[in-house]
Amino acid sequence: MKGMKLRAVFTISVAVMLAVLGIAAPGAAQKITEFSADQVVIGAKGKVEQERKVSVAGDRVRIDKVVPADAKVTSIYRKDLKQAVTISPGKKTYFEGPLEEKAFAAALGLPGGVTAERTAGEETVSGYACSKKELDTEIEFKKAKKTVTHTVWLSDRLDIPLRVKTYEGVVTELRNIKEGTPDPALFETPKDFKKAATLKDVLPSDPFLDDDD
Repeated sequence: MKGMKLRAVFTISVAVMLAVLGIAAPGAAQKITEFSADQVVIGAKGKVEQERKVSVAGDRVRIDKVVPADAKVTSIYRKDLKQAVTISPGKKTYFEGPLEEKAFAAALGLPGGVTAERTAGEETVSGYACSKKELDTEIEFKKAKKTVTHTVWLSDRLDIPLRVKTYEGVVTELRNIKEGTPDPALFETPKDFKKAATLKDVLPSDPFLDDDD
């Protein structure tokens, strides 16, 4: 997954998404439902390949791509409207689409099609105590199925995983988490932007974003 691609992701509640993927959340505690954070994607060689700004307000999630700078895209996910919006700040266009659980999971770095789950201890990530879990998934490899293992770090304080590491060594991690209510305007479609007919009309022409969604 070198050069992890930003997919056009359509949201549902993160907690529901985790349940759909079969990931058991840790024990109950006072949840942080409104916060902002930095999301980094670190390649297998240890280099930061992508940086994003994440804003969460209940069942509304926004992800702004920061790096690479020539491929900036903003995605707004709203369960209340059963809708996701992909925005191109450069083109001043946006595309509205339906909810899509698997694509949203991919935006968080989570694997799909989990077949087995194991507890792998506890660890602190970005100042939050986490339960570490190993997730098995099946992939196609040389015309055969192969079982691979990913690792996730889940806190009982947040519904979004603090860290995800794929079997290939790519890490998606939340950093600089700041509790507080984000500006409600962040979750609204810019009124002066033009609505696009297709997602392709919004995404920049960049191999980092070429995807089969």
